[in-house]
Amino acid sequence: MDTELLRSFIAVVDTGSFTRAARQIFRTQAAVSQQMKRLEQSLGKTLFDREGRALELTADGKALVSYARRILNLHDEALQTLQQEPARRPLRIGCPDDYLVTVMPRLIRLIHQHLPGLEVQVFGGSSNRLRPQLDAGELDLSVMTRHAESDEGYLLYQDQGVWVLPAGRSPDDYDCLPLALAEPDCKFHSTALDGLDKLGRDYQVLAVANSTLLLCEMVRQNGMISAMIRSSAPEDLTLVEAGTLLPELTSVSVALVMSANAHPKMPTALVQKISQGFATGLSHPD
Repeated sequence: MDTELLRSFIAVVDTGSFTRAARQIFRTQAAVSQQMKRLEQSLGKTLFDREGRALELTADGKALVSYARRILNLHDEALQTLQQEPARRPLRIGCPDDYLVTVMPRLIRLIHQHLPGLEVQVFGGSSNRLRPQLDAGELDLSVMTRHAESDEGYLLYQDQGVWVLPAGRSPDDYDCLPLALAEPDCKFHSTALDGLDKLGRDYQVLAVANSTLLLCEMVRQNGMISAMIRSSAPEDLTLVEAGTLLPELTSVSVALVMSANAHPKMPTALVQKISQGFATGLSHPD
């Protein structure tokens, strides 16, 4: 099988979109669509269900995924082994601010257990801002908040949103909630405001920032209330999941997503192994 067709196929599977796959592999959407038709013709099988609006794999398409990943992994390993000069460029990883402190140290430790001495460069930004950089090949990997109903990337962990109040305070201490929230493209910004509107609670947004550390300090020093994932919330502050005075916040799935043009030392199999090691709490590779 043509590895270029398989690489495009995996890009479509991982992104869930012909459009995003096309951006990642630097082709037009029409070219990717033609590639998928050629792959289906060469196999004599239908790989995608094109009747609905959502992009769905058929049973044959699902069966091909694991084989395609293994073929591409062996192909990439062979090229890496036969290259005269090993790749020396840094590994570029994107990560939203919410996960910088809780995810990146452990993730980098796992990477270095497999690739000692490799320089890792970390770039911050929201998931919505990091996705175009990943598609453009500016990043090799990125930690992402998955979209709802998405299987994007490799799952690292799941977390729950919580309200964060000053130590010793409770929701009924406030007639009007003084809010410090992440930027509007963060899930917790919209779900917090929508939930408060439905409860009929008065609030005022007093601060908006893209730094979780700053939001925590606005709670600690300025007496404001914020919303974030539980793993990012400091233990010295009051954490509230939901109640009659505060709405329930969304849960999130955090995944590691790789570019179709990822670092040559980071093949799909290694990304999967590192993700599994993170998800299961392993501190040493097999």
